[in-house]
Amino acid sequence: MTRRLTRRDALAATGAVALGSLAGCSGRGEPRFWDDPPSFDVEAVPREFDEPVPDSPRLVPVDVEPAVEGAFADRVDRLLSPVPEPLTAERLPNGEIREQIVTERTAARDALPGPGKSLPPLRAAERYAAARGHAATAVGTWAAVTVEGDPTAVAPDVGTVRRRASETLDELPGPAADPPAGAAVYGPIERWYDEARRRTLVGSGPTDRANPLRTGEGAGDVERVQSLIEAGRHLRNRYAASLDDPVSVAEPLRREMNRLGRAVGDRLRDLHGEGVEDLRRYPGTEAFVDGRAVARGAPSASLLSTAVYRSFDDMRFDPVAFGDYEPDHPATGLIRTALAWTRLRALDDVAARVEDGETMFPDGPGAVGAARSAAVESAASLAESENPLDRWLATEFLPLFAEPDGALAAGDRSARSTVEAYTAYRWIEAVTVEARTVTQSVRDSFEG
Repeated sequence: MTRRLTRRDALAATGAVALGSLAGCSGRGEPRFWDDPPSFDVEAVPREFDEPVPDSPRLVPVDVEPAVEGAFADRVDRLLSPVPEPLTAERLPNGEIREQIVTERTAARDALPGPGKSLPPLRAAERYAAARGHAATAVGTWAAVTVEGDPTAVAPDVGTVRRRASETLDELPGPAADPPAGAAVYGPIERWYDEARRRTLVGSGPTDRANPLRTGEGAGDVERVQSLIEAGRHLRNRYAASLDDPVSVAEPLRREMNRLGRAVGDRLRDLHGEGVEDLRRYPGTEAFVDGRAVARGAPSASLLSTAVYRSFDDMRFDPVAFGDYEPDHPATGLIRTALAWTRLRALDDVAARVEDGETMFPDGPGAVGAARSAAVESAASLAESENPLDRWLATEFLPLFAEPDGALAAGDRSARSTVEAYTAYRWIEAVTVEARTVTQSVRDSFEG
């Protein structure tokens, strides 16, 4: 197994210069696109659109039982009960500590799903875990500054929670209707516990009473993971009990994960060339294009540069199967490898447009709305698909609408920010189109 770098290691190695020269970071003296861009009527571009972004699809076909939801909400109330309300400066003079307690208490209540609000089961579980984490942070901070308080009593012992996460992870993936369903159901749950063991619970726990802020945050981390353990076990058991003809999916998922991983590995070797050991390393945008037929800093080149950097930044820390690395958990490994392969294919699509001289500057104000509509339609086809892997990929791509939608709604938007929103919509369309190709190949492989 290859060594897994920390995000701090990677960012230090990559640096801000990693966006590369293709988008305009080098080549002094060469004309750049935005030195003399085409005219564009920014005010004619709508700030809002009638077509909504699709809701995040359901991946688990069973709900969290109302009694369990009630127990999670009650846990938040019980956690917060020792904290005075209102918490005044007279009661706690230290403003920074008081602010953390009040902010986290508010965040805990805000994170709870509202009455009658229907959320997909995994999203509901994450909301309750966030609420419990915020509540434990608030009361853990309070306990650290009171004589009668005991921060270690707020949440379970970190060692106990780490063991529970490991035990639950070892039992996954459970039975499923078929391998694609197993990947979509168990992949996100496996990822909860894998990230908890590798990141969240490393150095966590309310052990440093001399630093009340950190003590509270440690208690919150442990409580949040404990909540995810309870929710994941509950959903796993309910899903398994709902199956009429359950099948074991671990080995089919592992085989398909490795098949996709071979395609990912081959493409990465093509990009890096011979003699490169760390194929996860950022290769530079020039690796994707044989020649650039657009001005430096053109919207298409900037999109490629940003998309390459973000895709490889994620890939460095994702359990993507290729080379000598085989992820331990096949459901997570398959969906994250499928995501990586989808992004690589979409990057090749954008790179081909750069090579063909397409600047991706919109023809007019109407082109921005048209690009958004195409992206929404393509994303919706994933979210509404009968293929569980399509729906899982939709949960990854639907949040991408927030940034360009926000840029267009901003009061200080400019021609450049508007064009960047347009290219962001083009990217969403590209990755969602490629996603269907990847998931169809996975389904065909399972059925072959």
